[in-house]
Amino acid sequence: MRTSEEIYHRVRWDPRFDPARFVLGINQRGAPPERIPLSAFVPGGDIPWHRVLFFEADGEVVWDRSVGVDRIDATDAGRVREPRRLRAPFFTARTPYAWDEAGGWLPADTPRGPGGGVPVPAAGVPVRAAGVRVLTWNALWDRYDSDRIDTARRRLLLPAALEDADADVIALQEVEAELLAVLLRTPWVREAYTVSADPAGRDVAESGLLLLSRLPVREAGVHVLGPHKALTALVVESAGGPLVVAATHLSSDHSENGPARREAELTRIAEGLAGVEGDLILLGDFNDGGPGPARALGMRDAWSEVHGPGDATPTFDPGVNPLAAVSSLSGRASRLDRVLLRADAGRLRAAGAVLVGDTPTPDGLYISDHFGVSVELRADESGRVLAVRPTARTAWRGCRRRRCGR
Repeated sequence: MRTSEEIYHRVRWDPRFDPARFVLGINQRGAPPERIPLSAFVPGGDIPWHRVLFFEADGEVVWDRSVGVDRIDATDAGRVREPRRLRAPFFTARTPYAWDEAGGWLPADTPRGPGGGVPVPAAGVPVRAAGVRVLTWNALWDRYDSDRIDTARRRLLLPAALEDADADVIALQEVEAELLAVLLRTPWVREAYTVSADPAGRDVAESGLLLLSRLPVREAGVHVLGPHKALTALVVESAGGPLVVAATHLSSDHSENGPARREAELTRIAEGLAGVEGDLILLGDFNDGGPGPARALGMRDAWSEVHGPGDATPTFDPGVNPLAAVSSLSGRASRLDRVLLRADAGRLRAAGAVLVGDTPTPDGLYISDHFGVSVELRADESGRVLAVRPTARTAWRGCRRRRCGR
């Protein structure tokens, strides 16, 4: 019988297994075993190998120390149904979570009661939708200048702004524990969205990154770039098939050797994403106002695709937004927040791009020091951009003609 360490590494590195579908049973003195996702277990961390009692995959016990069971090679449980797009070793598999009225936040493929959660779709199940709307927004955490940025008030404004943006996939940066808690108890999030990480895990706290999707989620993964920097990704089911949506937040000029760090981060992202098959969206705060990120990654900038390469509408504007003025080193307005696209010619095109959160409250408060960027994507198999008929769910709320690309 193999050891728990051998089983862990077999699942983690053998491409025939899907680590996101495995659960470990951990011995607790005087209490029933604690079940944790395999992706949350840290070899050499706080939990020693001898406390791992069993491995489950798809609800089936495939290894059990106490009764000598080792049948991981004799069952289809935990086997990859389709080749993963977020593959090791660049990506570490994560388990997406969805809300269940009876059980709370559970792994998204867990059977759940009526009205609860968003299950992972079976392979090949089509999703009917006219297109995909994505939103990226740096929410401005409270780590710096907390006495000058009115976080308590801003935090309560964000959920309503996100709901109004009506995005299929939302990428947030600088998410702190208090904001995560607010979002996880927000009714519209619970009703329709899957989150990219275990709400009780460390991923969001360590990177500040959070993805939410109301499209069915097939995979989740993360790649750590360095302290407090990462790339987090989902594979979602769109009308055109599986779509990879990844989010990041690159080092700023506040960091020591910020430009060099960004260059290194972009290089690692480019190398890792080169191995990801299919259409890809990368969005987030790149902390670079020039064309460098898109060029380094070999991707198209959705804002430039809609508004033209000469449009430099800023997403970080110290001259307009007092919150940006607090943290700015140069006072320069820049388009730091991007939605970048990689797709076969014509398969994925930006049909609209607008700023979100660029209007303050009546007393002058902005939700963040950054404005969000919302992009509407449309394509069909022939490469012809689809016409979009506005509905209650697709109309651009508060759209300004100069920013809608229409």
